[in-house]
Parts: sequence; C-alpha cells; structure tokens
Amino acid sequence: MHLSIPYLSKYIKEKSGGTFGEIVRNVRMKKACTFLKNGNMTVEKIADSVGYQNVEHFNRLFKKKHGMTPVQFRNKK
Repeated sequence: MHLSIPYLSKYIKEKSGGTFGEIVRNVRMKKACTFLKNGNMTVEKIADSVGYQNVEHFNRLFKKKHGMTPVQFRNKK
C-alpha cells in the first residue's frame, strides 16, 4: 500500500476512534464471547483460538473488558 506505519496508525485512529491494537483486541474478545456462549471449548482452547498463547494474559484482558472472568461469563445465563 506504500503507506508509512505512523500515517496508517493515525488514519486508523481517526476513522475508527481506536488504535489498531484496540481493534484487534475487541475482535478477539467478541469472538471469545461467542465461543463461551455457544460451545463447550475450554478457556485455554478459546484463548488459543482467538490468538492468545498465554491463558493468564487472556483472562486478565477478558476480566478488564467484561468485569468478570471467562468462566463467570460462561456461567452467566
């Protein structure tokens, strides 16, 4: 695309209101919520499936975003 990284980062922030990392994190968390609601995969498998190799890191980010752990989210119905 022949665009500089700083320009592309600024463009993404202007158009979406979030950084590239925030957008990726939001997409991953949305997919994780879908897996938690609609399946019986382990939290470890879900973390790996959405791009987190470290399940503890995934749990921390999930709790920060949703105010509960993935297991609590799954059990909330």
